[in-house]
Amino acid sequence: MTINLTKMSANGQVVIPADVRKLAKLKPSAQFLVINRGSDIVLKHVTKENILVDLDLAERMEKAEEDFKYGRYTKADSKMSTREIDDLLMS
Repeated sequence: MTINLTKMSANGQVVIPADVRKLAKLKPSAQFLVINRGSDIVLKHVTKENILVDLDLAERMEKAEEDFKYGRYTKADSKMSTREIDDLLMS
């Protein structure tokens, strides 16, 4: 994992540092899924092949976060077997 600092221009543009672009093998015109999570912004590199999967994942994450926020979740005990947890989640 690489950590860098960048800033946003007056036009809202953010530069992805060169070493990050190189490690991620990003080319000019690369497209990103932009996910806003409160004050956090996540960029996910997308391609034609994975865009639908990434959008579906983002939608499911949003729903899961909303369910958790409103208490719609099931608690599992860490001492439970995998079978017990599966039974609990599938009930």
